[in-house]
Amino acid sequence: MEKKTKRLWIRLSPEEEALFKRKAARYTTISAMVRDAVKQFDDSATVGQIDALNKMTALYVKFQQDLSWLGGNFNQTMKRANELAIGQELTPQFFEQVLYPQITEIQKLINSIKREQHDIAKRLTSI
Repeated sequence: MEKKTKRLWIRLSPEEEALFKRKAARYTTISAMVRDAVKQFDDSATVGQIDALNKMTALYVKFQQDLSWLGGNFNQTMKRANELAIGQELTPQFFEQVLYPQITEIQKLINSIKREQHDIAKRLTSI
């Protein structure tokens, strides 16, 4: 075993000191616990998690923009379909029986995607 000749000093609050002592209970010394914690700490994993979080955030922003664009186009399509129906260029029956059910399903899908995206964002920010 290598002789320990170097000493590091840290300042702790009373609460932090108590936490260190509780965490070190199964170790021979607090120093042994700190050395073990440093050995186990994987900085590359933390960096990897941050990279993954950044990539997911970029995807979230892109999908949010795409959904906003899709929603805008969807609203324009609905407005135009209403105009055609009012101008009798699109029969009310076609609008009600064909377009409206499809539009309702698309709207539900868009809302569902937005909810799922929001849930994912909440989970990501709690990591």
